[in-house]
Amino acid sequence: MKITLISAKQFAIKLKVTIQNTGKLGFTGETAKYLNLQAGKYAKFAKDDETGTLYFILIDKPNEDAFPIKEASGYYNVATTRMFDMLGYNYKSKSIMFDLIRQISLDTELNGEVYMMKQRNGKIKDKNNEDEI
Repeated sequence: MKITLISAKQFAIKLKVTIQNTGKLGFTGETAKYLNLQAGKYAKFAKDDETGTLYFILIDKPNEDAFPIKEASGYYNVATTRMFDMLGYNYKSKSIMFDLIRQISLDTELNGEVYMMKQRNGKIKDKNNEDEI
C-alpha cells in the first residue's frame, strides 16, 4: 500500500491567471510567488481536443514550443496574444480568467509542471472605458 498525505497548505492559495486586454496571460502576484516565476522559466500550453480543456505547463529550459515568461513592473506575463486569437478567445470584450489546478499525473507525459486551466465566467467589459461592468 502507498499512502500520500494531502496537505491543506497546497489549497491555501487560489492560483489565478487572466488574459489581459493585450492578449498576454498575466499572473496574480500570489500565483507568481507560488509558482516561483522568474527569468529563465517558460510556459507551454496543451489543449485536450475532445473537451477543449487548456493546460499550462511550466518548464525550466528553453523549448521551441514554449513561451518565455517575462517580468514587467513586478508582474509576470506570457506573450500569448496570437495563441489566444487563434483559439478564438474574445479577451477584448470579455474578462477571461482561469483557475490553475495542479495535474501531477500529467507531468511526465507533458514534460513539465502541469496545471489545468479552468475557465471562469467573465464579465463583459465596458467598451467606453475598458473597465469591467
